[in-house]
Amino acid sequence: MISKMKHKIFSLIAVLFISTTTFAQTKDAMKINADNKKLMLDIVDNLFNKGDTTFADKYFVPEFAKEEKAFTQQIRTAFPDLIITIDIMIAENDMVAVRWIATGTQKGAFLGISPTNKKATRKGSWFWTFKNGIVTDGMGKGSWDTLGLIKQLQSK
Repeated sequence: MISKMKHKIFSLIAVLFISTTTFAQTKDAMKINADNKKLMLDIVDNLFNKGDTTFADKYFVPEFAKEEKAFTQQIRTAFPDLIITIDIMIAENDMVAVRWIATGTQKGAFLGISPTNKKATRKGSWFWTFKNGIVTDGMGKGSWDTLGLIKQLQSK
């Protein structure tokens, strides 16, 4: 009888421990996801919308920062009033996926197209990996509607 009682108590303690650990892990994951989402919004606002390329040095690994700074300078030279808004954002573990909408007026050459002074809108997506508040990966893991942008800029 005592052996069965000990077994039941041990089983109950084990279930409570596993439940508490799982809840704590879930709570930690939720905080990481929320932190990564906030960081994604900060990067979009400061790097892309405001053109502050120092954000790339601060929040990307060096090889990714170099690419993002070059892209930001190129896109903001062509579209100085560029605004990117996040349409959908999903965070899971260390990955953040976003669907974005960008609008801007072409004032500089872009993709071989001379300035048109046309307002254009394009959609795209990014899939970035975060580690300890730094973007560690994301190159080649996104897309945007290049053909749609070209058609808008070349339309009469």
